[in-house]
Amino acid sequence: MSDSALVAGSDNLASPVKRLLGYLIDMGVAFGLLLLKTPLGYAALYAHTATSLMFFQYASSALTLLAIGYLLFCDALPQGQSLGKRVCRTAVVGYPYPTNCTVVQSFLRNLPKLLLSVLDGMFVLMGLRRRLGDMLAKTVVINT
Repeated sequence: MSDSALVAGSDNLASPVKRLLGYLIDMGVAFGLLLLKTPLGYAALYAHTATSLMFFQYASSALTLLAIGYLLFCDALPQGQSLGKRVCRTAVVGYPYPTNCTVVQSFLRNLPKLLLSVLDGMFVLMGLRRRLGDMLAKTVVINT
């Protein structure tokens, strides 16, 4: 059996439960990064100079950008596995040819998830278990 036929086979596609669990773990990572802003806010209250206050503001902005960047580009990590996908033993690969997920594919795949979260997720329950983002980026989530 060829690799593309293996990817197209529904027995290798990740289940909706695994995908949801991976998504929740990835959201937890992003939420954790955003939670780190809280101690920075308290530290900024005690900043005595404009330079230290500016540092805390930049650090807070950097954490926000890091959280958004993680959500958009996490599937471009090695082997198409974000932290959530690694825990769930799933990976994002190209479709119909199983290639590693690129940075552009990761962006295209995750942008609809941020904009149309629930609607985008409903597509996982149908047919080939592909979200709108998967169709746009030409990817599929498989078991590893």
